[in-house]
Amino acid sequence: MRSLLHVIQGYVGLSALMVHSKPYHDSEEMLPMCYRCSTYNPLMTSTANCCTNCRQPFVHSFVSFEVLPLVEFQLESGISDEEAVNLIEAPTPVTEETNQTRGWLQSESDTFQTIQFDESPADIKDPFTARLMNFENLGDEFEPVIVSQATLQAMEPSTILICRWPPPLRYQFYRNLLPDLQITLCNSCNKVFHVDDFELQVLQKGHCPFCRSTTQHSGNEVNEVTTL
Repeated sequence: MRSLLHVIQGYVGLSALMVHSKPYHDSEEMLPMCYRCSTYNPLMTSTANCCTNCRQPFVHSFVSFEVLPLVEFQLESGISDEEAVNLIEAPTPVTEETNQTRGWLQSESDTFQTIQFDESPADIKDPFTARLMNFENLGDEFEPVIVSQATLQAMEPSTILICRWPPPLRYQFYRNLLPDLQITLCNSCNKVFHVDDFELQVLQKGHCPFCRSTTQHSGNEVNEVTTL
């Protein structure tokens, strides 16, 4: 009987050692995901607050500190901040190629104007998304997303968030990769939040939860924050 008990104890001890030797894996739903390269990152890493694959810094909501679907991009050399803002806010020029990507073709002449619809429209071409999909990590150094004038003009203004820092600092530009998820920016401290979290904090405390600046309401608009 005692020999059987020793065998069972040895088996339990060996099983416990085998369990402890296996690495622990959290559920992917609990891990922060990089929205640039779609890599799930462990909760505890030796790197800073950035992706372990592409080194893209995470952008957190300063209420819940969840990772927001924002990817920062930088401007090509020679493009000023004001020029970039004008290019983003300018309407996209309508060309034959643009119409074809939308699923229809427009033709005009002196006597008639026609629109031809395509039953199988081509995929919408987004230069910024194409840059993210073609990303290759060739080293351990962080490589920012650099955009040109054409890429800026092709962007949808409602998906762009701009932190307008005072001189001599440059503006910071972010692209919201999930437009259905509304994100709010405080124009006083340039911190970003989920809209629901921010509105709840403002209703409870009457000011920004980070810098405590009061919001000035004008009708249904809020002057101190920008919402995507």
